[in-house]
Amino acid sequence: MLRLLILVILLAVLIVFALSNTDLEPIWLVSFGWHLSIGTLVLGVGVITLLLGFLIGLIGDMQQRSRARRAEQHVRTLESQLVELHQRLDRFQNPAGTPLPGTSTLTPEQKV
Repeated sequence: MLRLLILVILLAVLIVFALSNTDLEPIWLVSFGWHLSIGTLVLGVGVITLLLGFLIGLIGDMQQRSRARRAEQHVRTLESQLVELHQRLDRFQNPAGTPLPGTSTLTPEQKV
């Protein structure tokens, strides 16, 4: 929210500057020249910088999401390993014929 507020204030200042400086000036870039108002130039540079910053932020966000997905997958793998180890521990502690506490030993005939 704070970023959006700063963005709106910055864009408002750039727009006011562009509207205040409408006189055409010769602009040269190496051997290319054209007539452009300083306000339009500043506004254009601001918009290009804004888009470049958005693109860099988007790339960073995509990398962060990718790391989060890998971490979540790793957690799921570790949880399944933990369940498997608990099952192995239960089988080791309780020999095959001894029911676990709190469970019943009903045969299929008794269930009906």
